[in-house]
Amino acid sequence: MKDKKSKSLPAAEVSLFCQQAAMILKAGIPLYDGMEVLYRNYKETPYAGAFQKIYEGVRDGGTLYEGVKAAGFFPKYMVHMVHVGETSGELDQVLESLGDYYERESRMQASIRSAVVYPLILVVLMTVVMAVLVIRVLPIFTEVFLSLGTGLAGTEAAVLSGGLAAGRIVLAAAAVLLTFVLLLFLIWSAGGKRILLRASQILPPVRRLLDNQTAQRFAEVIAMVLASGYHLEHALELLPDLLPDKRNIRKAKKCLAYMEQNGDFAAAVEQASIFHPLHEKMIRVGVESGQTDRVMERIAGIYEIEVDEGIHRLVSWIEPALVAVLTLIIGGILLSVMLPLVSIMMSIS
Repeated sequence: MKDKKSKSLPAAEVSLFCQQAAMILKAGIPLYDGMEVLYRNYKETPYAGAFQKIYEGVRDGGTLYEGVKAAGFFPKYMVHMVHVGETSGELDQVLESLGDYYERESRMQASIRSAVVYPLILVVLMTVVMAVLVIRVLPIFTEVFLSLGTGLAGTEAAVLSGGLAAGRIVLAAAAVLLTFVLLLFLIWSAGGKRILLRASQILPPVRRLLDNQTAQRFAEVIAMVLASGYHLEHALELLPDLLPDKRNIRKAKKCLAYMEQNGDFAAAVEQASIFHPLHEKMIRVGVESGQTDRVMERIAGIYEIEVDEGIHRLVSWIEPALVAVLTLIIGGILLSVMLPLVSIMMSIS
């Protein structure tokens, strides 16, 4: 809610809003009054405009879904889950779950930033040092060496040129890395999140993480809607808007189409290949025993753990990879500086 041009709130702010709204509902305060209180509390903050839109949306539309949708600052998943919560009559529980979900996401984003930003700062500093050495310092070494009047013998010349070449190669590699990172940042800032997400799916860990996230959201929505007495078809119609990528959206639509044709939810899930085979068997048992909502709730919890662990694994790989890059850059700096010095010492001796 930083300004009217913001596309989405930070996860920490989304979590705080959901927790506050959940407390308002659990306290028995009417939604209209609760949003008015929040609007007044945030009136002198940078988020005043967004809370005003929420308050006006609730006032005009009568639902929190209309309010957060009118604000235009909230993540799509959160907006649709609020709609599911209001539809199912479990809005307070949904908001509480969303608060926990975005709190975890905020912590994860902080972990990613700490794993990426510090090593990248070191890469930038090393690149600057490398540029100074290659462009300014090493040519001075060469001029001083030549001014000694000893000339460059074959071995000394090869060592000196080798050091200069190593410096240029490392400098070029660091420049390419920084350009690539800057390009990714510009694409993300320009609204290219979906493009980067689609491109990242060539990596098996990312693709597996998205599949697990799809299974978690699928099971979560089904459990919530069924627990409130609504039909499965209603939940399946909501799902395509809640999924992270086009490949899994197609799976959800395939599941809905099969369900409409045959009315067999367990078979529809199996046809769509959204869950692991073991979980598909659990769903079939749940359907046959009339416990579909409880089974889906249990499966959602399983996939939530898998998503969290998958994100932690990806983050744990980022920092070692950047440290390896730094090691190569430092090695290149040592080569580019030490080889010319060795060549001078060889010539003098």
